[in-house]
Amino acid sequence: MCALSKGANWSALLVLFVGGGLAVSICAAQVPPQGNVSKPETRALTEILPNVYRYKDTCNVYAIVKDDQAILIDFGSGGILNHLSSVGVHHVGWILHTHFHRDQAQGDQLAKARGIKIAVPAGERKYFENVETLWSNKNIFDLYDMRNEFFALPRSIAVDADLEGRFTTASSSPSDSVFRWNGIEVKVIKTPGHTEGSVSFLYESGGKRLLFCGDLVASEGKIPTMHDLEWTYVGTRGIAAELESLNNMRDIAPDMMLPSHGEPSADMLRWTPQLAADLARIYHEYDWINYTQFRPSPGPVQLTKHIWQMRRAFDWGVGYVIVSDTGHAFLWDVNEKEVPFLADMKKVAGFETIDFIVPSHYHDDHVGGINAARKAYGAKLWAMEHLVDVLEHPMAYNLPCLWPEAMKVDRVLHDGEKIVWEGLPLQFFYLPGQTEYTEGMLIDVDGKKMLFDGDNVGRPLPGTSLLGHFVCRNYQRIGGGHVYAAKKLLELMPDFVCPNHFEWSPATSELLRSYLTSSEEIQEIWSRIIDQPDPAIGVDNNWISFYPYQAEAAPGGTISYQLRLRNWIHRPSHIKATIRAPEAWTVSPPSVEIDAPAKSEASARFVVRVPRSEAGKNRRFVMTADIWRDGEHIGEATETLVNMMPMKAH
Repeated sequence: MCALSKGANWSALLVLFVGGGLAVSICAAQVPPQGNVSKPETRALTEILPNVYRYKDTCNVYAIVKDDQAILIDFGSGGILNHLSSVGVHHVGWILHTHFHRDQAQGDQLAKARGIKIAVPAGERKYFENVETLWSNKNIFDLYDMRNEFFALPRSIAVDADLEGRFTTASSSPSDSVFRWNGIEVKVIKTPGHTEGSVSFLYESGGKRLLFCGDLVASEGKIPTMHDLEWTYVGTRGIAAELESLNNMRDIAPDMMLPSHGEPSADMLRWTPQLAADLARIYHEYDWINYTQFRPSPGPVQLTKHIWQMRRAFDWGVGYVIVSDTGHAFLWDVNEKEVPFLADMKKVAGFETIDFIVPSHYHDDHVGGINAARKAYGAKLWAMEHLVDVLEHPMAYNLPCLWPEAMKVDRVLHDGEKIVWEGLPLQFFYLPGQTEYTEGMLIDVDGKKMLFDGDNVGRPLPGTSLLGHFVCRNYQRIGGGHVYAAKKLLELMPDFVCPNHFEWSPATSELLRSYLTSSEEIQEIWSRIIDQPDPAIGVDNNWISFYPYQAEAAPGGTISYQLRLRNWIHRPSHIKATIRAPEAWTVSPPSVEIDAPAKSEASARFVVRVPRSEAGKNRRFVMTADIWRDGEHIGEATETLVNMMPMKAH
């Protein structure tokens, strides 16, 4: 027999059929009266069809009603519970989640307290039931897994049932993957894309077929974010899954798509082909690795009299050595494995000392050898101003491919700065592309203008365009990034572009223009298909963020934070944020407000005190910021991680 919470009543016997007819008898509890809530307002619920309603919360929450009872599709913050009585609902049996992200599920603790059952996609159960382990094991440094696990709940929630969705068509057997309760029946369909385990729910009412599609799409012809489709650091798996799911939905051809964000839309057979075409073009760009020529690695190669590319045999090195006539040298990037190889390079290239090291960008495979090379050769570290804080405080950032060791910058370079070193003219440039935190270097040497650009581009296959390497989580900017870099290359017109993992490319105007054209096209597509107040919000996963992202704390200690806002919107924006910390932790002030002019950045400060009772925990705690933007409840859109000593940041 099921045990009901105090004050709850027997309401129904639930029979759930999942993945071919497994019957589970579960009781559902009546939602008890809520104290100190505002009077329900009918206008808070929008009727989609008779007995189907939408409530706009941190996501769209949908209610399917039968008599005075309902099931909910996703839950948001739980605010819908204040309004269901306005449409005669006095009992909620189940919440069915489309996927695990916090904006769908941040109120689930409230639901459990009210006796409501929760069903989740089977492939994502781990993101609900044991998230403390997930967070404690999650690597932030050396991160190449781009799946948005960062949007998981901060604390575990008990799950009552799996939803085993299947790829399905309109002709699929009605017994396949069906959820039934109280005369309400929905078909569960796998729709990966926004997350790997996402599902959608097909429901028929009054001769109309509704698809509750989560974040597979947003408003008509749009998706909510781009960065959530990046499952791997280099690759197309997430985009391919999204395209496959869209094609499956076209087979089903529902009368209406009901998304988690954005507005419901009809006639999806009309608008999905263009969305698929746009995603297919993005897929081509993200298939970057198959349109480039990786360099061979038989050993070091001399580009000019003064420039060598380090090539350890059968290894993907990155570094360049620039050697003067007097035996001095400097390094453009050096990874961890290349440091021992520098002794061989001294003999091959004929240098005696290494004066300094310049990193093209912050990625671990480009900076992992810097501290060791500085120690071994006494080299200084030079870096452009926008890289400095990432290099000196990597723990403060949530970015892919971070090297865990902090490194002190000895000389700060500025955009356009010219330096003559050992008779060789050098010029440094802000050159975002693969990541915002990239710099470029131009050397006019041996009768050639050589432009070093890190990993912004590779060497294209013959007859193909010069493609940029897009990774949103590296911090991409619509209007900047690769478009900015391509325009800068056309302005500088070097003779050769010298990427790190590739051979150098002759920089013809045709090739450089192809880089600009392809980059502009991707950003134009993003601007067209992303459904946000500004599409840049769907590209920049850190539009709202904690600084630092990771902190190491001792019981009884305090941590100083900033909540940082990048306001991409073309108008001033106001943020109100409540800091959600573990129980008994003290946040001062407990909520902050930020005002930012259009297209600007702003921040607010607060302090967190960790209670002494956390001694010996050796685990990672998660704090979130519950965001209201310009009066709209966005939800717990960002998080910060506290590594309780003796656990270290990782």
